[in-house]
Amino acid sequence: MKPPFSGLGSAKITVPSRIEDIVKSVHEEFGSKADLFKPILLRMDALDCAEFEATKSPGVYIFIHEDSGCLKVGKSHTNASKRALQHCGNDNTSSTDGTIQMAQLRLSDKTYMLIFALQKEDSMHWVLALEHYLEKTLSPRITSKRNG
Repeated sequence: MKPPFSGLGSAKITVPSRIEDIVKSVHEEFGSKADLFKPILLRMDALDCAEFEATKSPGVYIFIHEDSGCLKVGKSHTNASKRALQHCGNDNTSSTDGTIQMAQLRLSDKTYMLIFALQKEDSMHWVLALEHYLEKTLSPRITSKRNG
C-alpha cells in the first residue's frame, strides 16, 4: 500500500519512488505519530496550486532533486513552505562546495518540495524529532549549519 500524498495538483507526474519511500519510512519509524503530519508533495515549478496553502503551517520540509537525491532538510515552527522558499530566495542556500545553489532550483521541473505539515500545533515537539530523523536518514547534500 502506498502512503497517501497530497499535492501535484492535476499534473500527470510519476512521483519518484524515493519520495514514496521517505513517506513510508516516516510511518515505519514514527508509527501512529506520523499521522500528526500531512505529507504534501509539490514540484518546484508548479507551486501555484491549491495544495500549497496547506503547507503554510509548522512542519518539516525536504528538497529532493530527481537526479541528485535529497538536497536539504529543514523545519519551521510557523510556516514550513515560507521558510523552505527562503533557501531559494535571498538566502540562496548552497552546498559547501558551491555546486548546488538553491536559487537555481526554484523553477526546476526536476526538484520537489516534500512538506510534512503538522496537523496539531500542540504536537510541535514532533517537528523537531521528525527533522532530526530525516536529516540523519536522508543525508542531505546541503547540511544544516546548526546541530540540533
